[in-house]
Amino acid sequence: MTKHETLQKLLETLPTINEIFDSESAVLKLGDDPIIIVGDIHGNLDALNTIISQRNAEKMLFLGDYIDRGIQGVEVLHTLFKLKIAEPDNIFLLRGNHEDKHMNKHYGFLDEISRDCTAIELLQRTFEKMPIAAIVNESLFCVHGGIPGVCAIDTITKENSFEYLWNDPMPYEGLHPSNRGFGIFNFGPDIVKEFLEMNKLNMIIRSHTAVSSGYAVLFGGLLISIFSCPGYNDVNDAGTYIIYSNDTIHLHLLENTEESEELK
Repeated sequence: MTKHETLQKLLETLPTINEIFDSESAVLKLGDDPIIIVGDIHGNLDALNTIISQRNAEKMLFLGDYIDRGIQGVEVLHTLFKLKIAEPDNIFLLRGNHEDKHMNKHYGFLDEISRDCTAIELLQRTFEKMPIAAIVNESLFCVHGGIPGVCAIDTITKENSFEYLWNDPMPYEGLHPSNRGFGIFNFGPDIVKEFLEMNKLNMIIRSHTAVSSGYAVLFGGLLISIFSCPGYNDVNDAGTYIIYSNDTIHLHLLENTEESEELK
């Protein structure tokens, strides 16, 4: 299909996908079944197709940033929305900071769809319905960006999600303004520890930050950052996704090599 034809097919899915997202809460509560967790895709259809082709668990959780920067955002969204509609109880799509029309105007997606403002407004309504976070096995807090501080997860709403989409971890204690922009903060290991203790969780899994190795394990294993778009900043940059099964994190590199580490 041409880009225009794929966009039209994507728009045709919106009424159905909107109903599904409306039925889902801001924080998904997922069980202890094995699950694949995927970080930023950014219009890299080859990476997405590779992950799907290697799928060895029924459940898949995507952490956002499906579009912008890459050249096949339309195809990525169409693939994911079709998959979600076909398997609404197995496929889960969180919102990232690039699921936003203002970002799309500056980072490529609006140009990819030939500056179709009607389409971008329709997609924005869909983006605003997407879940913000997920809890896996009453243990893992999964989110695109990070946390706004030490807070209870039942305070998270789809309308008040900005910092969960934008904030980043840092090696220094406390909560400090980020150079990403106004209203965005960096949070330290003490904030993560207290957040996990308050909510009786063991670990945060997030994406949002490109990592040359594809992943980073931070704060003594309290937080893992993954990025699933290989070659994002450099042709040699890796991409990684996670398979979580039996309380074990398996880190899978998209170059078909694998590294596993058990974190409980």
